[in-house]
Amino acid sequence: MILPTMTLAELSEELFADYREVSARWKAFEPKFERMRKRIPKFPWLWNTTISTRRRNDWYIGCYAYSKKDATVVHPQISISFRHENATWAAFFIRGKDSTLLLIFSSHFFERYIERFLSVDRKDLEYPVKEIIKLFFLRNYHIGLYKPKVEDRVRGFCEDGMFLGDWLSDEVGLVKTFLSRGEMKPNQCTEFISAMQSWIVDDIFMSHRGYTLVDEDFDELPDTYFAPEVWIDFLRSRNNKVWEEILIDFKKFRQEHEAEYQECSRLLDCIYENRV
Repeated sequence: MILPTMTLAELSEELFADYREVSARWKAFEPKFERMRKRIPKFPWLWNTTISTRRRNDWYIGCYAYSKKDATVVHPQISISFRHENATWAAFFIRGKDSTLLLIFSSHFFERYIERFLSVDRKDLEYPVKEIIKLFFLRNYHIGLYKPKVEDRVRGFCEDGMFLGDWLSDEVGLVKTFLSRGEMKPNQCTEFISAMQSWIVDDIFMSHRGYTLVDEDFDELPDTYFAPEVWIDFLRSRNNKVWEEILIDFKKFRQEHEAEYQECSRLLDCIYENRV
């Protein structure tokens, strides 16, 4: 059981041990969820549940779809919130081909998310932070580290913006703060756009095939998967309000920083190619 007095090392150990049960139970339930997803009678659609583990921790699983097309893409996020240092924190696992990484989101991260994205003063917040955490994971079903193999700090993106932090170990990252899309510098926006394009390709693949894109599939993708007009048509057909906001911000950024965008793109490609 997670206790408020645990150190971050103890907390990480508890979360890894608990997540093995949660992921196994979700894997067993997933076929039923996929059948349910195909029979949604009305949109928008919110689905969520709580898993209570043998270690007496409660994990939240939820997803939100705006339309039938959107429902073929969005996938449930598994997260947990808990008390630590007299505040509400959260945790989320990123499962890769060869490893599973744990991201621990500090209370400061959610304070900045509330302030910088929701634009609400903490004292005026009408809902407990635990509910804001659920909202964050419902809105952000893409939470990924940006080129983690070449980064010495935690740095990643989600639909709503950018997150930053420090590595506590090879497997555990502490996420400390948040920047909204509007606060990112041109080079950070360029990185966000790069991540966004990868997400779109993943989503198109999932909508067509019904499962997540892996490296072996990527090499066989037709050129249409990388055509901007195909991306735009796909996003418009989803009627996803979050992605509509992203597109508006992307167009604005390109109009205001086209030269910087092109230069940053070339520079990032060169840096990445020389470091991997």
